Amino acid sequence: MSAADPTSRVESLNRMLACYTAPPSITDHDGSGWHLHFRDPEVGFGPTLAGATTAAAAQYLCDRGMHRVGRCAGADCRHAFVDFSRPGRQRYCTHACANRDAVRRYRARAPQEATRVGRS
Repeated sequence: MSAADPTSRVESLNRMLACYTAPPSITDHDGSGWHLHFRDPEVGFGPTLAGATTAAAAQYLCDRGMHRVGRCAGADCRHAFVDFSRPGRQRYCTHACANRDAVRRYRARAPQEATRVGRS
């Protein structure tokens, strides 16, 4: 999902929900007791997994906020992430990406700081 704003994210999620989920039905297909399914019983594993993942993402984002999905702020990274942090201000997909970006910023600053120190 590459949507930049919450409305676009919701539209993408709704398209995915329409594609991969079905109206709810109650079943006892495996003898484990009555339970609810949001999929067509005839579909295979791939669409079932896509539907479950999409429904879980939609529920999480509705509960926690659409801002919890983002793109990594790393200069050379285009990975997406789901922000599970408590304050909801994650900027990078991994700690490694955050560290690489910090090193890149430091190295970009280092020559400027060296010339300032040399002039003093």
